[in-house]
Amino acid sequence: MKQNGVIKQLTKENRSYYDVHDVMDMFGVSKDKAYTMIRGLRKELIDSGTISSVYPIGKVPKKYLDEKCMIV
Repeated sequence: MKQNGVIKQLTKENRSYYDVHDVMDMFGVSKDKAYTMIRGLRKELIDSGTISSVYPIGKVPKKYLDEKCMIV
C-alpha cells in the first residue's frame, strides 16, 4: 500500500541492518562503544570483500552481527 509517496516504511524489524541505537540496546554499551563495535565489524566485512566501502557508515548487516554474536 502506497502512502504519501512511501512504498514501504522501514521499521527496526524489517530492515537488514542494525544501527548504533540497536547495538547500544542489545549490548548495554555507550554510543561511543557501539560505534567502535560497528566500525570494527564493518572493517572486517570490507577487508573480507563481503561488503564494499560504500556500505553506509554506522550500520552493520543484521545477519553478520547475529552470526558473529550467536544471536538467534
